[in-house]
Amino acid sequence: MRPVLRFLSVLSLALGAAAAAQAQAPAPTPTPAPAVSQEERIRQLEQLLADTRAELAKMKAASSSAEINAKLDEMSRRMDILAQEIENLKMGEAAPAAPALEAGAKAGELSTERYGIGPAAAKIYVSRKGLSIGGYGEVLYNNFASKDQSGAPASGDDTITLLRAVLYVGYKFDQHFVLNTEIEYENAVVAADKGGEAEVEFAYIDYLHSAAFNARSGLVLIPSGLVNQLHEPTAFLGARRPDVEQLIIPSTWRELGAGAYGTVGPISYQAYGVNGLNAAGFSADQGIREGRQEGSEALANSWAFAGRADFTAVPGLLVGASVFSGDAGQGRYTPSGQKINALTTVFDAHADWRWRGLWLRGLYAHTTVAQADLVNQLNNFEGDESVGSRQEGWYLQGGFDVLSLVAASKMNLIPFARYEQYDTQAAVPVGYERNPENDVKQLTLGLAFQPIPQLIFKADWQQRHNAAKTGVNLWNASLGYVF
Repeated sequence: MRPVLRFLSVLSLALGAAAAAQAQAPAPTPTPAPAVSQEERIRQLEQLLADTRAELAKMKAASSSAEINAKLDEMSRRMDILAQEIENLKMGEAAPAAPALEAGAKAGELSTERYGIGPAAAKIYVSRKGLSIGGYGEVLYNNFASKDQSGAPASGDDTITLLRAVLYVGYKFDQHFVLNTEIEYENAVVAADKGGEAEVEFAYIDYLHSAAFNARSGLVLIPSGLVNQLHEPTAFLGARRPDVEQLIIPSTWRELGAGAYGTVGPISYQAYGVNGLNAAGFSADQGIREGRQEGSEALANSWAFAGRADFTAVPGLLVGASVFSGDAGQGRYTPSGQKINALTTVFDAHADWRWRGLWLRGLYAHTTVAQADLVNQLNNFEGDESVGSRQEGWYLQGGFDVLSLVAASKMNLIPFARYEQYDTQAAVPVGYERNPENDVKQLTLGLAFQPIPQLIFKADWQQRHNAAKTGVNLWNASLGYVF
């Protein structure tokens, strides 16, 4: 046991010190060139980790003591965390962030919970000064069933597209001021006869003060849900993002504003004041999605608050909630002259837990739109075209990395299942009707394979049912990369 304990202690301290130095150290002074390269040191650590795993397995097989086996299981869990830290060091943070190391180690300060962005987007924070470039991309194939759930013929073409090609460009001016941007191209071509777009997903300046308090200003990601901020393809299972986090929480959602973020004790927080939504874009089937203003000549007559708090003290566990609330009327009036405030509030509660090869997550989201009847008048909606005065949805997801059972495996193979329900017209104003097509239940069964942390291949089948019985099942496949 002593060699194993010694290995864990030394490696924990080494990784914690390395991460803390990357996050906090001032500009380096000249030092002699190391005798061994970083790549060689990482290779040696990986070999030592593999040898220690094998020794632990032998000790557990030879032991009949429940107490000793429990201790060995705990040591194995810590080794899983350390293995992920090694991957993060290899990739310069362009991998899914590992939970914070225990016993007060500093490595957790590099986790994406601190910055509220995806792992590859956080590369600028571990650079010492100057320019940093990263990115991600997704190719998506959709194959639709020929009949809907009622057995009637279904229309719709199968498609394949370069869904996203993204560049992160950041610049660290000094130890306090950081510029970070995300430039995204959707569907490969921006042209009048194509569905492509080129857009800025975020562009902000950070003032880094301490782990407990940092300031941010610019085009910021709204801190809602599990996907809106961490939406790189390696950060979620499924070829497509969950529908609940596209319609109830309109990912990718960003607005212009300013605020603060940080970690105090076991709680990480974010709080921003941003321009409000535009109710002229609300609809029955898309909910508030087209009310996002995306930093493009945004109306600023109405403002909103966006806040989030997460418990992150337990390695591998994230539990929290978020709220967005503000008027969406933007100074508009109905044809009859009534002023529209349209207070819109989006609340979500979420949890994500990763333990060894197990990955579980769940989310509930709820949106209310006050004066939905006035919004309908503004947009000339009638009958079942009404904006939902209440919109809600939830999902549960579970996956297990079967290759985590293989000692020293560097690949991931994750079968998973996700079930979600949502309704963008859970309630409508008096005098209007609900469209049953917007009351959806969806089951997703799939597989995700990562030969290396930067690449992921996904395939899944989705069973789509709605209350109108017009749901159409589909197969999806995707290729994703981060760097």
